[in-house]
Amino acid sequence: MTLINSNKISFKNSKKVYFNEKFIIYLFSLLPISLILGNTIINLNILIIDLFFLFTCYHQKKWSWIKNKYLYFLIFIWIYLIFNSIISTNTFTSTFDFIEQHEVYPQKESIIRSIGFIRFVIFLFAVQYFFTNSKKAFNQIFLYWSMIVFIVLVDIIFEKIFGFNSLGFKSLSSYRIVSFFKDELVVGGFVLGFSFLTSGFLLKLTKNDSKKKLFSNIFFILSIICIYLSGERSNFIKALIIASIILLLINDAHIYIKKKYIFLFIIIAIILPTLTSKDDLIIKKGIGEVKRILLLYDGSLDKTFGHIKHFAHYDTAWQIFKDYPIFGVGNSKFRYICHDKKYFNSKIQYTHERCSNHPHQVHFEILSEEGILGYLMIIFAIFHVLFNSFKIYRKTGDITHLSSILFVVTFFIPLLPSGSLFSTFNASIFWINFSFAYAFLNKPN
Repeated sequence: MTLINSNKISFKNSKKVYFNEKFIIYLFSLLPISLILGNTIINLNILIIDLFFLFTCYHQKKWSWIKNKYLYFLIFIWIYLIFNSIISTNTFTSTFDFIEQHEVYPQKESIIRSIGFIRFVIFLFAVQYFFTNSKKAFNQIFLYWSMIVFIVLVDIIFEKIFGFNSLGFKSLSSYRIVSFFKDELVVGGFVLGFSFLTSGFLLKLTKNDSKKKLFSNIFFILSIICIYLSGERSNFIKALIIASIILLLINDAHIYIKKKYIFLFIIIAIILPTLTSKDDLIIKKGIGEVKRILLLYDGSLDKTFGHIKHFAHYDTAWQIFKDYPIFGVGNSKFRYICHDKKYFNSKIQYTHERCSNHPHQVHFEILSEEGILGYLMIIFAIFHVLFNSFKIYRKTGDITHLSSILFVVTFFIPLLPSGSLFSTFNASIFWINFSFAYAFLNKPN
């Protein structure tokens, strides 16, 4: 009788483990699709992952992660963000007319966004927990991600050829691609955020199979080309940096095509459409920018870079930081205070368009909104993790691990345009990559 009861309990436990693993696979596999579907869906997806993680910890009584020093760092940053959002009420006296006219509530928005930052903190430890305890599940997740990313890559090429994507979405810009994002020009950032993670996984998976290895190599090359075709110059530069470092560091056993031929193929695939297309693609625009900078250079930053649209955002964010150097203006408040007339700069061509949801450069964003205190805390916490994570990579040589580290590093390249560290879309992609970089810190050999 005891044996029968024991078998029943064992069966129930194995069934529960099976269900939990399937649920984890389902939740994580949906992350790329959630990003495509919109902010509400991706926030809901991450929230469910967080809640399931906390439920699992409660059920299994595994709370050791609460004692982790990195959790203390991130909780301290979270508290600072909330505190900073509350105390920064005095920054809106000069923009009161704009706020009243547009019926917006910057203080409320800032506090809500700062409170919501906790979802990424919990997500970081959720990824580490599930990744460490369910290797089989994550292999399946990365396979699903690979299929989703490959579909997006094919769709980018389809839109480039026909002028609209496979669902009929069409970009308003002649040289930018929307793909499945309908009216958002963010597909290059999406591919950058997922393609190298999945490429690393595929390169490992196909290491011992020549035919499959060829596919993983093509997937890797196609990712870079499609980021170029998306028309997003900043993400293309980041993709080239990441790809070059990966090719320099990985073992030849992972690749079917010789490294020099991969570089050559990428160069040819980029140059050909540039020479044959009438559209103003990345290289043509880049050459044009360099020429204008050289012609206009006279020692003045305003005159030299004033014709670049994002420079107006940079300049405004820098001026805001100089006015509020210690605490900044508070989370997500750049979009409001930038309307202050004192930030108008007649030397900058796009000064009338200086306002945006964020400054389009992560360093200027953190400095202007969180001040030097917030900046130092955030940069220290992130690069402390990266430094220790890279030491682990040197021992394991895991390509997926390297890809996650390189994504985070390139996200913080100074001056190069970037997404917001706190907006849903960009922040979600950032924290997915950063979470994997962190997860490898405690990954079993």
